[in-house]
Amino acid sequence: MSETTGPNRPEPKEIQLDTAKTAVVVLDLNARCHDPEDVCSQLMEPLGGFLERVREASVPVVFTVSLQFKGTPLGEVAAPLNRRDTEPVLHPDAFDKFHGGELQAILSDAGAENLIVVGSLTNVAVLYTSTAAARVHRYNVIIPLDGVNAKSTYEHEYAIHQLTVIPAGAADRISFTRLDMIEFA
Repeated sequence: MSETTGPNRPEPKEIQLDTAKTAVVVLDLNARCHDPEDVCSQLMEPLGGFLERVREASVPVVFTVSLQFKGTPLGEVAAPLNRRDTEPVLHPDAFDKFHGGELQAILSDAGAENLIVVGSLTNVAVLYTSTAAARVHRYNVIIPLDGVNAKSTYEHEYAIHQLTVIPAGAADRISFTRLDMIEFA
């Protein structure tokens, strides 16, 4: 057996993105995030400000909410994110939010090549959606490390590690940054 050194912890890098080729996908940040006991509540303030910058740059935003919450009070996007009526809310029945094809159709229509992925949980929706985005759909995936989280440090770090080692060149399509290190041109 080989000695383990722990998970890969990528260093965030500054990234400049073409607004005409970029979209943001906000994963599973629904009304449950209003509860300060839910880990996703920690993302409300930083993502609220980031999404305002995104909108000022005219970058499309797409939200997902788990199908189990559709039609319930928890089916709404978290209020601090200030969702616009023009920003779609999808309810895919899978951890990979590309399931069902609706997300891919929206991103394709928008001409997206770069996909900023934010949301909660890192080890569920973020991991599976980012993997499919890079491996299957060939997007350049940008993950702001301060725009995703999980219930534990272990779960978060494990998921980030997995995204750095997924095979078939998919890991090379994933970049890590911070919300304040993303610039739009």
